[in-house]
Amino acid sequence: MQEVARLISVLLSVYSMLIIVRILMQWFNPARGYSRSGGLTDMLAKIVDPFLGLFKRISFLRQGALDFTPLAALMVINTIQRIFQSYAYSGTFSLGFTLATIVQSLWWSIGSLLLGILAILIGVRIYLSYRRSPNSIQYIAMLDSWLRRPLDFVQSLIFSKRAVSDRMLLWTALAAVAACYIGCAMLVNLLVQLLSSIPF
Repeated sequence: MQEVARLISVLLSVYSMLIIVRILMQWFNPARGYSRSGGLTDMLAKIVDPFLGLFKRISFLRQGALDFTPLAALMVINTIQRIFQSYAYSGTFSLGFTLATIVQSLWWSIGSLLLGILAILIGVRIYLSYRRSPNSIQYIAMLDSWLRRPLDFVQSLIFSKRAVSDRMLLWTALAAVAACYIGCAMLVNLLVQLLSSIPF
């Protein structure tokens, strides 16, 4: 049974790589997805697209030009692959470990990713606030539109009704994101340990 689990784990890992290759091919040649002239791309589409299609039905994964369906598909594949991989090496299977794996996958695929992107955006905005130029004005405006809600939240939570400079608000928001990341990582690790200790 462990050999079967190991085989399934390897196959899921390969399938995950095929999904990544398919995504990269669509990025570098988006028009190719609409032509049907045969070849590697079409064969890859026949293997991968039915699975990706399951996630395209979930509306909140597609927001305007942003499409998070490949991320969700990879998260599901990787979670299942880790469960089979663990069984292949340990020979045991438990509900607690399965739940712990799901929680850990959600954190790394969604939580830490979003907080990391937010920290990068705030960091770029801080850099632009010190290096203002005629060319940077449009980037500042774009970043401010993306960061408006998180910055408003930090303003109301920490500074209440006091007026502070943009730089002070940005540095505070960056520190708050770092503290939130560390706190969430510690909570997730604690939850994973608690779930892993469930005996059944």
